[in-house]
Amino acid sequence: MRQVPVIWLIWPILLTLGLFFFALLRFADTSLLHQIPGTAMFEGPRSLVNYTETFASPLARRALWTTLVMSLQITALTIVMGYPLAYLMARSPSRLLRNAVFFTLIVTFLSGGITRAYAWMLVLGTTGPVNALLQALGADPLRLVNNRLGVVISIVHFVLPFFVLTLMGAIRNIPAALEEAARSHGATRWAAFRTVTLPLSVPGLVSAALLAFTLAISSFLFPLLLGGGRVQMFANLIYDKIQSSFDMPAAAAMAVIFLVFALLPILALSVIRGSLSRRFGGTRR
Repeated sequence: MRQVPVIWLIWPILLTLGLFFFALLRFADTSLLHQIPGTAMFEGPRSLVNYTETFASPLARRALWTTLVMSLQITALTIVMGYPLAYLMARSPSRLLRNAVFFTLIVTFLSGGITRAYAWMLVLGTTGPVNALLQALGADPLRLVNNRLGVVISIVHFVLPFFVLTLMGAIRNIPAALEEAARSHGATRWAAFRTVTLPLSVPGLVSAALLAFTLAISSFLFPLLLGGGRVQMFANLIYDKIQSSFDMPAAAAMAVIFLVFALLPILALSVIRGSLSRRFGGTRR
């Protein structure tokens, strides 16, 4: 059988990467231009005015800080909630239980983001089932929408399936015999998990957390609908900039700044993941 030359396999990859980076470079070039007053057109000369104006804006700085902090909070909550689910799916001897958890996670993908956002608005609203239960128990209703709490809840719900399914694969790759060996030497179930499974799953945990952070920081729909205009994340600020003034160069500059600040935690997590993979990979061998 005739083998396909390697070059024919590389060209599609290079073409895809080329188109991707060309779009980014074109976008960065647009950020150096300026809008023609009264129109949606833009022209030169190129300068850094859009960047200096963005950094000088208290609203932009506050939105950038809010986005980074909320994304880290959402990632932390996802880890706390998602790790037990991933471990349960990877280690539970009950096939029925594993399938039930898997179905519960997968079914969320069957509805679009808008559907889920409006569903959370109904669930968390003043007359929703959560506040109805609180009132039935004699407690005062809580304000769960049009604030950061509602946004965090909805984004965690969106991110959690991606995190769990990613981490589940990493835990499954850890031989269960290692835990059994630790327990056969006198370790309790918790001690075996803490000293064997948890350390070996850290590289996969970092990868799943990286995915969760990426999805959280790029969220647009949930802050828009459940934030009620009171939670300004940076993606929403860029959207508002385009919708209000059609100033594409200014919006492009904001997007480039946002991309750089979003990449810093992602690169840090990637370095940590590589270091942990080398460390624990060597341990497993």
